[in-house]
Amino acid sequence: MGKMELEVKVLEINEEQIIKKIEALGGKLKEECNQYLYTYDLPTIYGRYMDILLQINQLENEIKKQVAIEKLKLLFFELENLLSKEQKEELQKITKTENLQELIEKENFIKVLNKKEMIDFVKQFYNNSKKWIRLRKTNKKTTIAVKHILADNDTYIQQMLETEIEVESMQKAKEFLQALGYSHKSYQEKIRKTYELEKYKIDIDTWPGIPTYMEIEGQDEEDLSYILNKLGYKIEDTISCTADDIYKKYGKTMFNQRELKF
Repeated sequence: MGKMELEVKVLEINEEQIIKKIEALGGKLKEECNQYLYTYDLPTIYGRYMDILLQINQLENEIKKQVAIEKLKLLFFELENLLSKEQKEELQKITKTENLQELIEKENFIKVLNKKEMIDFVKQFYNNSKKWIRLRKTNKKTTIAVKHILADNDTYIQQMLETEIEVESMQKAKEFLQALGYSHKSYQEKIRKTYELEKYKIDIDTWPGIPTYMEIEGQDEEDLSYILNKLGYKIEDTISCTADDIYKKYGKTMFNQRELKF
């Protein structure tokens, strides 16, 4: 399991004033850099479901079948984080269970997986816009991360599950991902200044074509409120969303062009 992040953003900040306030409170600049990012889509949910179903239906080897079931559990975790209240209710009618993990424990779960209603339900899910691969270069450090936005659990603060590894170089990483069958869908650039204040990381991000904003990570809402209050903000002054959601607030999108550069 990756690292869980709880993060909020303050839009349209006065960068100079914010930096002065952070430094007056004892904060220190940890890093200032240009970041270069490639994003990749994961295989479709429907495609992965049908591949797993094919394996489960045909495999006689118990070990291989258990591997397929483990893959199914991971896929169901991802799917359940996408469902609306109405979709959850529809799925409960199809499976006769409260959730998909409970379905896997039932003796007749393979029969349910093969139901036309179940297949038709999963068919509506293509690329998961809330889960993607990010290849990023920051100064001399290059990382591959799987980013997964989880259901908000009735709060407005975005929960992000991130699984990240450091790799040798951008070129080697691109070759590795291409060998796995991935083709990058977009390239982006941004400028990031990272400050550390007490135990908190504060990022000041500048993307092409939109105003600079500030991003803060914390353990919970109380934790976030503490550092926000120090900087002169309240939790109500923030939003919790992806960078593309911010672009949409300005009538734009990050993905209407393959490259987003300064």
